Amino acid sequence: MSEFVITGGYVLAPDMKLKRADVAVGSGIITQVGECQSAEQTIDAKNCIVMPGLINAHTHTPMTLLRGACENLMFEQWQECIWNKEAKITPSDVHLGSLLACVEMIKTGTTSFADVYIHMDRAASAIKKSGLRGVLGWGVIEGFGEPLREKLAHRRAFVRQYNNWADGRITTMYAPHSPSTCSMEALGLLSRMSEEDNVLVTTHLLETRKEAETLKKDNCHLQCLKDTGLLSGRLLAAHSVWANDEDIKILSQHGVSVAHNPISNMKLGVGTAPVTAMLREHVNVCLGTDGAAPGGSMDMFASMRTAALLIRDRRQDTHLQDILKMATVNGAAALGLLAGQIKKGFLADIILVDMKKPHLTGHDPLSALVYSATGADVKTSMVGGEVLMEDYRIKKIDEENVIERVQKWIDDCNCWSFRKLPVK
Repeated sequence: MSEFVITGGYVLAPDMKLKRADVAVGSGIITQVGECQSAEQTIDAKNCIVMPGLINAHTHTPMTLLRGACENLMFEQWQECIWNKEAKITPSDVHLGSLLACVEMIKTGTTSFADVYIHMDRAASAIKKSGLRGVLGWGVIEGFGEPLREKLAHRRAFVRQYNNWADGRITTMYAPHSPSTCSMEALGLLSRMSEEDNVLVTTHLLETRKEAETLKKDNCHLQCLKDTGLLSGRLLAAHSVWANDEDIKILSQHGVSVAHNPISNMKLGVGTAPVTAMLREHVNVCLGTDGAAPGGSMDMFASMRTAALLIRDRRQDTHLQDILKMATVNGAAALGLLAGQIKKGFLADIILVDMKKPHLTGHDPLSALVYSATGADVKTSMVGGEVLMEDYRIKKIDEENVIERVQKWIDDCNCWSFRKLPVK
């Protein structure tokens, strides 16, 4: 007998079509889809779409603390501003910011995510508490007085200690910041380490015009990265906004996944990734929110909508199914997860989207999911069959307490010149 059955909903099937079906869950996985035998416990999905939890392929969870801190700046000025503030971030700050991000992700339908920042042992602790599934990387930027070999030894210790942590919900990866902040030697060493430890590696790649022009000026471009061994099916490349046709073919040939972050790219004025061209070359394109500082929120529904609209703005064809796959199936493939589909044997990472809302009432439910829904429409969320939010109420984290603590943290940062709401 299954632990529980989700009944009465419309299931988003692997072919991205909706069908009436029950979903049985047992031992953390989906055991049956269709007509299911009775279970001791049922979850009523009436008026809901039962769909895979969304997979955020690129974010920086502690940056919820810096939301709104460096506004109205273009990328280079924003990066300088944000790095100055990040220099003051402590391990306990990282834990707090990650907790807030987990609350936001649970409430908006994300069940798995790729996360890169500093003090990631403290982020791991917060994520363990939340019940979410995360792939974590402790970022590498060369310099700052620490010898490269010592820095990489520290990152390897983190990768090995926290891989398959928290009952397997937390895994690890290597995370060189970008080819602009890491030498080819560092990239080559990290690539080799990822192969030896059988983990992913992620980096910001071709995010800005300046980075692309610098690589081209050095007669490098992606060929240098190819020589380091970085380009492989283990690589998750964030952004790739300035990838040209030749770059896209190289990414495809090497099985590289690309995390498209449309909102942060627009907000920081760096451009729009050539997603249609990537899909045409069979690059595995997934979606991310980026951190809450550059992206504004952790809401993957907003990322889906923006990605779809940007493609249409370029007068290019897009299919709702492709956008939904970017946020589910493709993200799972990039992170190496048996998730992203409502399918027997897959992880029971599932969300229920309440469609009985004025803004979701219409002719095409899939269109509503992509163009009309927001994270606030997620009613119930579970990871590995454990219900993290039921009927809009989070179960494992004290949401109000976390928000109050973050607000106090912000209020205490007067030296950072945070804007405060006027007191009436």
